[in-house]
Amino acid sequence: MSRARTVHAIAVILSGVALALVLFGSVGPAIGLLSIVTILLTWSLEVLRAAIQPRPEKRS
Repeated sequence: MSRARTVHAIAVILSGVALALVLFGSVGPAIGLLSIVTILLTWSLEVLRAAIQPRPEKRS
């Protein structure tokens, strides 16, 4: 779960940078950063979803 926390921290930092870019008038790069944040958070959710799924038992 350490990777998920790291990804969330990076996403928060990038979101803050995107907000600063919007406030200073650079909307294009801010949209690019927010798309990267969306991809990171989607990946994180997929990792969490895979972690909570029960593993099938191996039968011999």
